[in-house]
Amino acid sequence: MSETKKKLEEPSRCPKCGNTFHCSTSSKCWCYEIDVPAEVMEKLQQEYIGCLCPECLKTYAR
Repeated sequence: MSETKKKLEEPSRCPKCGNTFHCSTSSKCWCYEIDVPAEVMEKLQQEYIGCLCPECLKTYAR
């Protein structure tokens, strides 16, 4: 297995709660389905490095 493919299959860790989750870069990610206001997304991007898990991101949804 290539290093790139192996890396993509590893779970991500949410920087807010620490839970692990899978991020899909090969297809449309679940995060596009959660409606978070643009100004909130900007704050989150400044506060956290990486993606939040679905549960944490949903707490910021409209």
